[in-house]
Amino acid sequence: MRPGSNLGEIEQIVRGELEIKNDFNADSRDIEFGIKSVGETNFFQPTISFDGQDYEAGELMQTQIANKLNVPKKYFDRMVSEAPELCEQNVNHWLHNDPKRYMVRTLGTKARAFLSDRYEVIDNWDVLKAVMPALKPFKEKDDLVFEQSHVTDNNLYLRFTVPSYAQEIGVDDIMHYGLQIKNSEVGLGSVEVAPFAKRLVCLNGMVATDFGQNKKHLGKSQWDGIDRSILRQETIRQGNKAWIMTVQDSVDSMFNGTTFEQITDSFINSRNNTVEIERPKKAIELLQKEYDFSEFEGDSILENLLSEGDKSQFGLANAITRTATDIPNVDRSIKLEEKGWKLMNIKHDEWNSLAFAS
Repeated sequence: MRPGSNLGEIEQIVRGELEIKNDFNADSRDIEFGIKSVGETNFFQPTISFDGQDYEAGELMQTQIANKLNVPKKYFDRMVSEAPELCEQNVNHWLHNDPKRYMVRTLGTKARAFLSDRYEVIDNWDVLKAVMPALKPFKEKDDLVFEQSHVTDNNLYLRFTVPSYAQEIGVDDIMHYGLQIKNSEVGLGSVEVAPFAKRLVCLNGMVATDFGQNKKHLGKSQWDGIDRSILRQETIRQGNKAWIMTVQDSVDSMFNGTTFEQITDSFINSRNNTVEIERPKKAIELLQKEYDFSEFEGDSILENLLSEGDKSQFGLANAITRTATDIPNVDRSIKLEEKGWKLMNIKHDEWNSLAFAS
């Protein structure tokens, strides 16, 4: 994973994006899809136009348009690169002849998301404002460490540990606990508050999503029928405000309850599982299929598993999170940390199927 940002840098990035964001509730008949050639190469850039302005449609935006219009993405991509005029005709036909209302999210000159008009906006700035009061007591005690926090094209990841919340999972093997607050402004997930654990002996991290709390970006239609532009301060509905105010309660409950003790028990239980992998290569091949790892990721997990010499359930989970540290894509790296946690908590029969894979 590439180096993260500290809190000040995250705030600066999020505030900067806040200044150039716009949201529109748009009738599809008012949207014009186009494809322009770029330079002297055969590269084509999809665009959408409405309100007299052109926006570049990014890869996610293209995927969402294809999905909303029931156009297979593989065919959509082929049309863009090989038959751009046909792609324009297809997309505009369905936009204009099957009218629907959509929320279009823009960032500067880029169109970044094509969403349902029921999408409820909870922006990264709103999440930061909700989280910071909950962290103030730890910050005042100098008991707060920000860990690999990021703002990607798809997600905000605010991650921190509280060193005083430490647990021993083995001899000289200490876990520091904290939280990951995640948010997607482009329709790729809920607002989520989940425990984050960092193993000090190797600095590998895990995200315990099954202990998390989340809120989907979904509510009533925000179409007003008159003004398609949604003012920033009006985009958060009262229900969302009420939920955001519970973020502090979520943080408090995780630090004052038994969450971290339960997570420690999971680490210890997986360590106590003495059934080891008999055929590592076969096990990783099966793991790739069940956990949707790429060939590169599978090879890296196998290499880390063998180099550490720990073929237990705990060892495989750590081989996954070790691989996560080498993945440059932040979204994918954190997804691997979540998968490492999932693997560490599978049932005995599932583990045995991996351990004795043939």
